[in-house]
Amino acid sequence: MARVEKKLLGQILINASLITEKQLEESLKDQRKTGQTLGYILISKNYISQQDLINFFESKLGIPYANLTNYVIDPEIVKIVPYDIASKYNLIPLLKVKNTLTIAMLDPLDSFVIDSLKYTTGCDIKPLVSTREEIEKALELYYNVKKNVKADIAAESDADLNELQQIANKLQGIPEALTNIDGSSDNAAPVIKLVNLIILKAIADGASDIHIEPSDKNLRTRYRIDGILHEVMTLSKALEPAVTSRIKVMANMDISEKRIPQDGRAEMKFQNRSIDLRISSFPCVHGEKIVLRILDKTGIMIPLEDLGFAPEVLEKFKMVIRKPNGIILVTGPTGSGKSTTLYASLDKINSVDKNIVTIEDPVEYELSVINQSQVNVKAGFTFAGGLRSILRQDPDIVMVGEIRDHETAEIAIRAALTGHLVFSTLHTNDASGAVTRLIDMKIEPFLISSSVICVMAQRLIRKICSGCKTAYVPSSQFIDKINQLVEANLPDNFELYRGTGCAFCKHTGFKGRTTINELLVPNEKIHEAIVNRAPTSVIKKEARKNGMKTLREDGIYKVIEGLTTIEEVIRVTQVDDY
Repeated sequence: MARVEKKLLGQILINASLITEKQLEESLKDQRKTGQTLGYILISKNYISQQDLINFFESKLGIPYANLTNYVIDPEIVKIVPYDIASKYNLIPLLKVKNTLTIAMLDPLDSFVIDSLKYTTGCDIKPLVSTREEIEKALELYYNVKKNVKADIAAESDADLNELQQIANKLQGIPEALTNIDGSSDNAAPVIKLVNLIILKAIADGASDIHIEPSDKNLRTRYRIDGILHEVMTLSKALEPAVTSRIKVMANMDISEKRIPQDGRAEMKFQNRSIDLRISSFPCVHGEKIVLRILDKTGIMIPLEDLGFAPEVLEKFKMVIRKPNGIILVTGPTGSGKSTTLYASLDKINSVDKNIVTIEDPVEYELSVINQSQVNVKAGFTFAGGLRSILRQDPDIVMVGEIRDHETAEIAIRAALTGHLVFSTLHTNDASGAVTRLIDMKIEPFLISSSVICVMAQRLIRKICSGCKTAYVPSSQFIDKINQLVEANLPDNFELYRGTGCAFCKHTGFKGRTTINELLVPNEKIHEAIVNRAPTSVIKKEARKNGMKTLREDGIYKVIEGLTTIEEVIRVTQVDDY
């Protein structure tokens, strides 16, 4: 029996002039014979290109594209959907939030398959679109019945490391020939491959930064993964000039200048992903330290609902970002997920009747139908200057990557007071600290009180690895302490969780990260405290009376939920003043 939704999809594609009536009829005949999805058949018969179909789903139907090369899927999530269903209908589960299962599909309009998944899994289904090749690769990786998924990942990682070491060993005897890398040396290619492998392995491992650090005896390589630095390998000291020069050439730096810091950038392609590298050199006692920041501009947008906010925080924040004007600040140190929260917020409120303009440094993720710009200090294009120009572009919503100085802060606040909704970030330890930071920038307190409608402080915290997650019963004194801190009522035999370490998490016990948050929405008393230049402690006290949970409290709730450990919460938060 033919599926009703097949005709619906087919008719939509005909109306869009992407296929013909005859092509639809032939495809439906094949569908009845094979049971395959219509999208699969249309692509197989070359009636429509895969890219055209994805573009159609994204632009016309608002169904996001899932770039599966960006995902390391939790093996426990994969188990939710049986392999025979996943392979037959060209789909793979990506993540589960509460009772909603996100699925990457070749044909996200196939209501028959979606209904079957609802029945099979007992979950609500959120479909995304992906390519046949990416889905097939993911199926092969995560449903491989001959080998354990975690063992596969570990073996692949070890193979990469072995190749790196082999190349490094090959180069040990010829360092002098490699000091000047200008393409003329036959030995330059191994160094290029070595550097490329260091970078590509970091991308594959999900690293945010690469640190290449010289000492008096060797050259150490470390990756920052989930916020923690891990040593990957140690190279011979003799390779330092070659490796450093190669990276500086990539970044268009002056390879002869070793006395002062330099900054540059480079671009790479990795599995059809566009990777932007921000590269910094810094002269140290034993040579130049190189740090590469990895920015994946083609990464999938994480919805606001999937960032890890507590339900009450999420609902309150969603209400605030829909206000017509005011300034919304997201605070935290570098690498705390501020940009991700801003992007998810803009994506949530984006619509055809709004003009959204951003100025960033850098543009970390490209958003559709949003006007994004990037500062260029050398050309005189700064946050402050760019913001002034944006306000002449008839914006409804403005996003300023960071408020760094008095001038930018003043323009942003004036924009909020003149009918614009402004999003930006500050580097402060907590939400209440944002107010005093603005006052330190010489912004008048009455302007802050009138314009700031919300401050979200956040940190990224590591999640317990699902592959080695084990329960344990802590001491009764520990449970009592938790009960006191968050006014819980946990029994003495309450189970908490920790990771014992496995190949999937590289024996750290953690895999992936989520946020902990502190949401301050000013009320009348907080407005009064701001105007009176009250210290941070007073503002924080009033905010807590108004229902604000601190970063540490939110972290403890995530410990109770089994998402992370108390040690991880202590690592990323400071003691609350009670």
